[in-house]
Amino acid sequence: MKTARIAIGVLTVMSCAVASVAADGPPGREFTGTAVVNGPQGTRSMPVTLVVHRFTPVAEVQQLGALLEKGGQGTLLAALRGRADGELRLGALTTTIALVAAEETSGGHRLLFLSPRRIQVNERQLGAESLDYPFGIAVIEVARFSGRGQGSLHVAAALRIDADGRIEIDDHDGRDGHFRNLRRVR
Repeated sequence: MKTARIAIGVLTVMSCAVASVAADGPPGREFTGTAVVNGPQGTRSMPVTLVVHRFTPVAEVQQLGALLEKGGQGTLLAALRGRADGELRLGALTTTIALVAAEETSGGHRLLFLSPRRIQVNERQLGAESLDYPFGIAVIEVARFSGRGQGSLHVAAALRIDADGRIEIDDHDGRDGHFRNLRRVR
């Protein structure tokens, strides 16, 4: 059975990345909460920690966008392998994050965490059609003063990056997860 692509929408996460973070101060380096993931076996809740080691500059994101346009998802996947700008701990599993971008919003910051592999949350593997969706993506919005936040988790996704560094996420099956009780701890 072939899964239809469901466009999630354009996220302007990377339009001002590091420049806006410097203007307003860092949005944080570690966030914890609960991930709620919808899957074929039902809904699962598990602890989540997102850690930033390095924010990816806009110029790097734009270069990656050019690679994606030229060679597709596989080329971008190869370019991201070996990078470790952060990590996502979901339950007992840790996933390396290859790209972390942040932008200032009216109430705080929006951060995007991109993994060069799908995020494993179910025992069952995704079917062959999921090979076109090689990335795991978490997007969070954190309030400036309280450090509280919300966000979404895409365990298998494809993406597009425009010339300005904006990303559009294409979720594999449209059953993405979300975060509860998300807060900045460092």
